[in-house]
Amino acid sequence: MDKRGNISSRNMRLFAAIMTLIEALVLTSLTGCAGKKVDYGVDTEVKEQKNASKVSDLRTDKPWVENITVQTKKGDVTLGIDAKILVPDCETMHVVGVEDVKLDTEYKKRFLDAYFGGGEYYYHDLEHYTVDELNSYIDLKSRELNKMNSRDDMDDSTKQELAQQMEQDLSGYRDLLTDAKISYTIASDLQSCDEYAGYKGDTFCEVTFEEHWVNAYVFKLDGKYYGPPSFKEENYDNVSQTFQEDNLTDSAGADGNECTRSAAESKKLVQDFMGKLGLSNQVERGECDCNWLGFNNGDENWESRRNTLWGYVYSYGTGIDGQVFKDSFDSSECDSMLPEDTKDITLGDSIQLTVTDNGIIDVVIEYPVSVTSISGGVELLSLKNIEQIIKEQLKNNVDKYELEINTSFNNMQLTYFRLKDKNETAKYSYVPVWSFSRLVDSQKKNVILVNAIDGTIINSEDVF
Repeated sequence: MDKRGNISSRNMRLFAAIMTLIEALVLTSLTGCAGKKVDYGVDTEVKEQKNASKVSDLRTDKPWVENITVQTKKGDVTLGIDAKILVPDCETMHVVGVEDVKLDTEYKKRFLDAYFGGGEYYYHDLEHYTVDELNSYIDLKSRELNKMNSRDDMDDSTKQELAQQMEQDLSGYRDLLTDAKISYTIASDLQSCDEYAGYKGDTFCEVTFEEHWVNAYVFKLDGKYYGPPSFKEENYDNVSQTFQEDNLTDSAGADGNECTRSAAESKKLVQDFMGKLGLSNQVERGECDCNWLGFNNGDENWESRRNTLWGYVYSYGTGIDGQVFKDSFDSSECDSMLPEDTKDITLGDSIQLTVTDNGIIDVVIEYPVSVTSISGGVELLSLKNIEQIIKEQLKNNVDKYELEINTSFNNMQLTYFRLKDKNETAKYSYVPVWSFSRLVDSQKKNVILVNAIDGTIINSEDVF
């Protein structure tokens, strides 16, 4: 939780743990095919069927339908397979090498210069809050403390504990007043601070850098309005952006959008900004108009509630041939367990930007990477070979899966998957992989991952 009481977006995505689980898999990926050499070139060892040089060679309307019998501790079990073959909409597949972008002083400067358009920006961690900001913060926290002390819905012990913590926080803020300045300090040394602020026009914005994460947003000053022009005329008590990620399938530029910029002009602004950050090779994930909500306090029936469109939202991610790697394999749909000792949670990278009349305002960059290499189109094993590898995996490793009578596998998808480099911690490769599973209530059960190039089974059980 940050100083404004907001929960970090990274911590809200616990499903990312499965990516951590599997990103280290290059170390154990040989277990499924003993003696098989793993390389990502076009020469593979499995030659039972003709390999495919184009994805279209694997595209078929005919599902994989078959019954196989496996021996379990409870006896023979017949497994059903009725899986539609899903392949991406591209002509060839590649191996793409990437590495984590270091959010060092050079990156900070490049981002801050691009975001604030070459204008001034200031330190904005608590130690650099101005006198007015600290006094406003102290006033807010004091009111919260008084409100908490007047509550009668908690026991005295809990109330006392919370009050002590809040008093300590207030004491810390008051101590900061001793050295606080009346104006902002221009940022020169970007090494020791991770929070900055500045003006974009007349809008005051803050930028926060964390490990694998950058967030820029409007920092609302007391008495300063920010939102759709029509809401300012209505004088709403609360104005907030209500954009949801699943709206990205829409097209930006709907009638009635209050933004003075066109959708095309806004997208050009976004693309120029990403070019300055070295992100010009990103693949578009989607776009939508930015929806806003205005309402008044105490309006239990939402009679004052109103929605309007103001601005546009654009989302991008690293990918190739129109395929965004972040969306290639949805780990949130899998049933893997979250290890208690998971520390290095790593998601696929993405960047999301919101444009209003004030320019690019909201920016969220998660787990940024740079592309280090792109192979030519690689040869993929035939479907028959992949099917045989999966059947052998099920028969020879029954203890790894929940195999019972009437178990039926119904999901078979060719996708990109990220594997961690076994020698360098910040480098990865996106490789073509077949994902085979049971889709039960939108959850993928018994997932088997097969390297589509050399047939290696990708295991996760021995990582932790």
